Amino acid sequence: MQNPQGYLYSQTFSPLMKKRLTLIILFILVRNATAQKNALRQIADSINAEGEMLYRSEWASVHSTQIFTFGFGRKKLLSGGYFSYETEKGMTTIFFSKNEDPVVLATVKFDHSLDSSKYGIDTTTRKFTEIEKDFYIIRSKAAQVVSNDTLFKFYQNTSLNLVPIIKDGAKKVYVITAQTAPDEVLLGNDYLINFDKDNDIIKKTKLHNNLIPLGTGGKEAIKASSHQHLDETSPFITATDICAFKLWKRKTTWVISFIVSAGYVSAWHFRDEFLEILTQAEWEK
Repeated sequence: MQNPQGYLYSQTFSPLMKKRLTLIILFILVRNATAQKNALRQIADSINAEGEMLYRSEWASVHSTQIFTFGFGRKKLLSGGYFSYETEKGMTTIFFSKNEDPVVLATVKFDHSLDSSKYGIDTTTRKFTEIEKDFYIIRSKAAQVVSNDTLFKFYQNTSLNLVPIIKDGAKKVYVITAQTAPDEVLLGNDYLINFDKDNDIIKKTKLHNNLIPLGTGGKEAIKASSHQHLDETSPFITATDICAFKLWKRKTTWVISFIVSAGYVSAWHFRDEFLEILTQAEWEK
């Protein structure tokens, strides 16, 4: 080293000083690793909560459609669509008419237990509530842009489901590809449309770059599944992935599913529905 007078000298540390420096370095490394783990835990919790919310909406829509179709098939023919939303008491799904000034044709309700055998249905024709008007508007605008914007792709023998979500002032519509084959789980070809407070579209995002069909496992049980997120996709598992895993959990033999990106590995554990996110360095260890 060189001091201000220009003389060179070497610096030595006592054994005690070396030990202190080592401890300081170790403390900094541990603190940084802990901070990173905490940050990844927060990200995982946030994605998991969004996926759970999306799953409850889709679950209610699927079971409500079955109930309405099988019990009130003639009135179901008058329906122009449906959407589900959550209240303090549980999940509500409404089916609305096809005309230019639509009304609610039927209302199906489940409690928070999501027991498909415990529901109530009301087929009294009524007007939208104020919150239902917002759901209908953003869903309708999403349907228009999905039909006209080349961002959205359609694959043979599939359909796109519109899932409007309004929570804590944020308004969005997820667009997800509906499963058709009983021995496949479809991931990907999904999108997110964000709206402002006035129900105008402010952003359209492609969540996966393509459609990913994964075998559920049949005679030869599949214990693990995986897919890759490239640079254009989120480095982490998406809420739509979690929604699909939870919807089709009972139809698969999977124990765990991995989502691999350049920097991270997301692992979804099916048994306890637990999500963990690891860095590539942690994963390789």
